[in-house]
Amino acid sequence: MKKPVKVLIFSLGILLLIISATVASIYIASNARIGRSFIVTAGHIPVFKSPADLAEGERLYVSRGCGDCHGVDAGGKTFIDDPAIGRITGSNLTSGKGGVGSARSNEDFARALRHGVGQNSRALVFMPSTDFTTMTDEDAGKLISFVRTMPAVDREAPQTRIGPLARLLFLTGQMPLLVSAEKIDHNAKPQAKLSPAVNVEYGKYVAATCTGCHRDNLQGGPIQGAPPEWPPAQNIAGKALAHYDEAQFTTALRTGKRPDGSDIKFPMPWQSLSKLTDTEVRALWKYLQTL
Repeated sequence: MKKPVKVLIFSLGILLLIISATVASIYIASNARIGRSFIVTAGHIPVFKSPADLAEGERLYVSRGCGDCHGVDAGGKTFIDDPAIGRITGSNLTSGKGGVGSARSNEDFARALRHGVGQNSRALVFMPSTDFTTMTDEDAGKLISFVRTMPAVDREAPQTRIGPLARLLFLTGQMPLLVSAEKIDHNAKPQAKLSPAVNVEYGKYVAATCTGCHRDNLQGGPIQGAPPEWPPAQNIAGKALAHYDEAQFTTALRTGKRPDGSDIKFPMPWQSLSKLTDTEVRALWKYLQTL
């Protein structure tokens, strides 16, 4: 064998070893963080049974986008299936086969919802709990009470698989949502109740549901875990909405139409957000103007 060929084979071997070692390091480091335990006290969650309260729980389930990951029937849904990112499926929340409903208390549900932590104290994967960590006890109770009324769905979830790109992005701080429990102050105590009002405080409360895509500062950017063909989330903070007035902003959330009549691109979940109340929309608008 000629010397140049030997050198090429040797170089390729070294390159493969470097790649293998790098991939192994990524998996070891990411597994150490993904497998962390968090000691969380969920607190008491009120139970609601009246038709009006359960209807509000259903509205919260839809307007806060729970169905995007858990399905409209709460039976679970694979919402990411990509070789590089992985395969992530929202849990079956019902009491059917493959569901967790019968084995979870209201406090367990609240711990998962607001803290991103499972019954075994392990962090949940790709649970956007940063959107819900400030949810009041009352709203959490109505939401969970509604989920309890959902018909049992027999659906086994495929095994979750976290891909190499998701792990790398997570380790480099570009995909914190992979383990949202790391970002949450687990000692913070949510409010018991917050009265709806057209003010900045309530608008900030509503805006929490936007942070999963538009980021904590609501200035947008690439959506975590999204395939490359998805457009980035838009900047919705302050002057970025200067081409909207309040009525046009409301129309956009209700119909998915911009002021010029064009369609807001997928994956903006305007169908879910159309279930926001008028008070929520007006308060959200007021808060966004302050950023």
